[in-house]
Amino acid sequence: MNHLRNAMISVNQTTYETSWRSKLDVEDTRNIIPVSDEQAKAAQEALKTLQGVGRFLKDTFGTIPQDVVGMLGGDYLRVRRAENLVRTIEKARKRLDENGIETPDASPSLAIPIMIAAADESRDDLQDIWAALLEAAATPKKSKAFRLKFIELAKELDPFDALTLKGMYRVSPNDFLDDAVLAMIAEKIGGSRDQVRVSVANLEATGMIIRPSGNNSRHYVALSPLAREFLLAVQ
Repeated sequence: MNHLRNAMISVNQTTYETSWRSKLDVEDTRNIIPVSDEQAKAAQEALKTLQGVGRFLKDTFGTIPQDVVGMLGGDYLRVRRAENLVRTIEKARKRLDENGIETPDASPSLAIPIMIAAADESRDDLQDIWAALLEAAATPKKSKAFRLKFIELAKELDPFDALTLKGMYRVSPNDFLDDAVLAMIAEKIGGSRDQVRVSVANLEATGMIIRPSGNNSRHYVALSPLAREFLLAVQ
């Protein structure tokens, strides 16, 4: 986990000190970047927000709150992102506890991009998705089948897309579904037919929904293998 320490950012009242190794494989350098008192205070507040999950971060992901603060950017949204991330991490921790995972361990190649993306999400339904991905990345059996593509897919989802996906999976994960079944799914998830149609179009664009070949293809849709694997990861 030593390379995660290169992402560490220490904050004082007036400066950030950032250490990194460049992609050109040159020697480590040190830059002192002056910041305003407001920015320094925001970073300190973000660090304070993350302290409550500090031990969990270190034990599960091999990183510490100071590392994570450095991932959240240098703008005034840093505290809000930290709050979003704490909620997502708490949900992931609950899932791990409920599933009896006593020694969770996530690869940084999975955990870091998940946490960076999750920090921008405040909507509860989508936080659940990110928490499930974080839990999957930290679960030995699930992490073997985890694809980086899942992270990109989650970024493309709106809340109703996630509901539509889960609704289709509950009805039939493998079969093609017609318009009547989609209408039933819309009713079950508390939406309109148009909302489901919009979600189907978005999910089709991501490769998570497929159509059969032939003249009636526009009347039938099914979950793709990619969608089924994604949903297994976030169950």
